[in-house]
Amino acid sequence: MVRINKATQKEITKFNKKMWRGEDIEHYGEPVRWIERNFIFKATEQGKIIGTIKAKFEVGVIYIGNLIVIRDKRGQGVGRKLVEKVEKAGRRLGAHKIFLFTMEKWDATKFYKKLGFKKTANLPKHYRKRDFVIYSKLI
Repeated sequence: MVRINKATQKEITKFNKKMWRGEDIEHYGEPVRWIERNFIFKATEQGKIIGTIKAKFEVGVIYIGNLIVIRDKRGQGVGRKLVEKVEKAGRRLGAHKIFLFTMEKWDATKFYKKLGFKKTANLPKHYRKRDFVIYSKLI
């Protein structure tokens, strides 16, 4: 009888590494180094945080999970500088793409388009049953 139990990351790491090696060869034709790095940066002014970004690099792709700038500093290039910092850090690791998702009706969509992001997917009825979209760009 098969049983399903809670596990820790430590418990499954060796198993997953071994199993994914075969899957990578089947899907990509070669072993893949699944490098992961997390990035967290802050923008400060006079010692006070005015914006933050949290992102993850995984096998050539950067995912922006969180970007926020205080309201009275928006439109002044703070968000752009944070995104550029993540792109630069990701490129050093070999990133070729960056993506994120946001609610379709938020003002942030204009910001991302201005940075060269393109809408690449719809996520209907996502968080709180609201429509979200995925934006991405090649870097």
